[in-house]
Amino acid sequence: MKCPIDENIFLISDSHFGHKAVLEKEPSRLKSAKACGYDDFYTFHKDLWNAAVGKKDRILHLGDLYYPGGFSYLKELKGRKILVVGNNDVKRFEKLKELKKWNVQQGLNLRIPQGGEILQKLYDEFGKIFIKEDIYLNAIVQNIGKERIMFSHFPVFNRKVNDRFAKSRDVLDRLFILADCSLNIHGHIHSRDTNNSFCFNVSCEQLGFKPKRLSEILTLWRYKISI
Repeated sequence: MKCPIDENIFLISDSHFGHKAVLEKEPSRLKSAKACGYDDFYTFHKDLWNAAVGKKDRILHLGDLYYPGGFSYLKELKGRKILVVGNNDVKRFEKLKELKKWNVQQGLNLRIPQGGEILQKLYDEFGKIFIKEDIYLNAIVQNIGKERIMFSHFPVFNRKVNDRFAKSRDVLDRLFILADCSLNIHGHIHSRDTNNSFCFNVSCEQLGFKPKRLSEILTLWRYKISI
């Protein structure tokens, strides 16, 4: 990964650029856009992104970036960008190779001293082939100051009954424990919340559709401040 992660990096998730159905599922999108004079939510989201993020800034997007019809917006987004592949990115992220300043995180990136040992434990429990080949198993674990953070699309220890990504999420849950993480920064659930004290949802609905720096997110999490 070419872009380092520290407290200055921006975060956001679940932009769904070009996705029409999510506008009905998440009515706050169009409501917020129209309140600011926009008829197109995705232009609104793009403009908020670019108002916050400079060309040289780094931004970590935690998955579900775009849908068919939304690729053109990506060309106008500022920043040096990392995408942690989400469930709706698996058939689309390869196209990001056409764009500059985009990196993609596939698989598990354990940027901690015990990373190799933890990965071996996961191989032993779930199978090495599954861990290496599961397209939905994507996360970064890194120490940031006093915190050990898992950055992932899926939240840990929070899912629907009969979740179709259950096995992938079982691995993430186990990784969170084995790595002794203090915080999971995630997306996937949009305007909902996990109610887990160790989770922070950066889906764009939760951030007012505007990326926030990790330093601000950590402050919000530590003091349980509502945005």
